[in-house]
Amino acid sequence: MKFKVGDIVRFLNEKGGGKIARIDDKGYIFVTTQDGFEMPVMANELILETPAMEIPDATVFSRTGTAVADKTKVQLPVTPAVKENTTQWIPEGLPRDASLKLMLGLVPEDADAVYKSTINCHLINDSAFFVYFMVGYQQQGKLYYLNSGEIEPDTKSYLGDFNQTGLSKISFFHIQALAVCKGRYYKGSPLDMELDISRVDFLKAQTYKENEYFDEKALILGSHTEINSGKVVPVDFPSESVPAEPTGTSKDSRPASRLSDTMEVDLHIEALREDYMHLSPGEILRMQMARFRSALEDAISDKAKRIVFIHGIGNGILKMELRNELKRSYPEYTYQDASFKEYGFGATLVHLR
Repeated sequence: MKFKVGDIVRFLNEKGGGKIARIDDKGYIFVTTQDGFEMPVMANELILETPAMEIPDATVFSRTGTAVADKTKVQLPVTPAVKENTTQWIPEGLPRDASLKLMLGLVPEDADAVYKSTINCHLINDSAFFVYFMVGYQQQGKLYYLNSGEIEPDTKSYLGDFNQTGLSKISFFHIQALAVCKGRYYKGSPLDMELDISRVDFLKAQTYKENEYFDEKALILGSHTEINSGKVVPVDFPSESVPAEPTGTSKDSRPASRLSDTMEVDLHIEALREDYMHLSPGEILRMQMARFRSALEDAISDKAKRIVFIHGIGNGILKMELRNELKRSYPEYTYQDASFKEYGFGATLVHLR
C-alpha cells in the first residue's frame, strides 16, 4: 500500500497511530503521534485509517457559547488523556516575582517548501509554573477549540496541525491558563489573552527562525506575564530574532541542574562502553536498550518518582525503540520530552508514580 504525507494511520504491531509527517528516501515513514512524537516506521508496519484529503468536522462556538455545526480546513487532533496524580509534579514556594511565560511554536513540517507545508502547533511553557491551559483560535468571528490539558514547567505540548489555507483564515489564537504552585503563593488572575497573527505571512520561509525550543526553524509567538501584587499583565511579543541559548545547555547537552527525586541515565554508547568503535549499529542499539531496561527496573524497585533517559538526537531510532518499549511493556507509566532547558532535544522523561 502506498502512503502519502497527511494520511492518518495506525501501527500494525502495537497500539496507537497518528499522521504521516514525512517520508524519506530510505523508505522510513515518519508518523506524528497524538502526543506529538515523531516515530519512524516502515510501510509494512502501518494500516491506513483516513486518507489525507479527508478533513474532520470541527465544533464551533460563538462568543455566547452556543455550539453550531460548521466545517473548517484546520485539522484538529484528539485531546490527549490527562495524567493522573499530577499534584506531585507541581512546584512549591515560587517567589512573588515569578513569571509565567507561555508561547506558541508554529513549526513547518517541510522547511524547504513552507508555502505548501502543514504547520505543527505546540504550546511552550518556559516558566517554573505548572499550568492548566485551554487554547483556541478565532476564524471568521467564531471561536474554535484547539486543545486543553496541563503542562509541566519547562516543557512543550503538541496541540494540533494546520494547513496553510486554514491558517490564513485565523485572526488570533486564544490562550487561557492557570499558573499553579504549592506551598506559599501570591494571588494572581488566570491568563486570558489573544495572540494576533492576522499580519503574519506563513508562506515565507523567513517567517520561521532558529530558536531554543525546537530543533527545526519555527515561529515563536509568546506571552509574558508578571505575577505581582495580585495583578497579571499580559504583554505580547512575536519573536523576530534568534533567542539566546540558555545558560549551560546545548541541543544535545547534559543538564545544568537536576531534580532530587529524578534518576538520570545516559544512553550514549560512549557512556556505556569505551571500546565501541568496532560495534555495528545493531549491536550498539541492543546494548543501549539493555541499559534502558535495567535502569528502568532499578528505578521502579527503588521507588523513584521519575527517570530521565538521555538518548540524544541522532537519527531518532533509539528514541523510537525506547518509547515503543515503554508502550508495550510499561503502559502504566506516562512519558514526555524532558525539560528543554536542562536536556535540549535529546531526552525522555518517564513518570513512575
